[in-house]
Amino acid sequence: MSDISIFQQVADKIIKEQENIIGPVALEQAKKVPGLKYDEQNREITLQGNATDIIENLVEKYKDLFGQASVEVCRDAARSFMKDLPKDQVPALLR
Repeated sequence: MSDISIFQQVADKIIKEQENIIGPVALEQAKKVPGLKYDEQNREITLQGNATDIIENLVEKYKDLFGQASVEVCRDAARSFMKDLPKDQVPALLR
C-alpha cells in the first residue's frame, strides 16, 4: 500500500466522520483545502502535493470552524491508519 493511498483513505475517513456530525458543510470545507481534490461523481479523493500538509490543512479547516472537538473526531477517524505511517509523516494535529 503506498503512502498516498493511506493519506487518501485518511482524508476520506475524516471527511465522512465530519459529514456524520456536521453534514454537507464537511465536504464544502474539504473542497477549500489546497491540494485536495474531490470527485463528487465517483466519491473519490485525490491529493496533489505534500499529503501530510494536506491532511494537516484539512484538520485545521475543521478546527477553525468547530474547535478542538472536531480535531478529536479527526483523530478518531484517522487512528487506524496512523500505525501504517512513519512518525514524521503523521500530521501534527493528529498526533
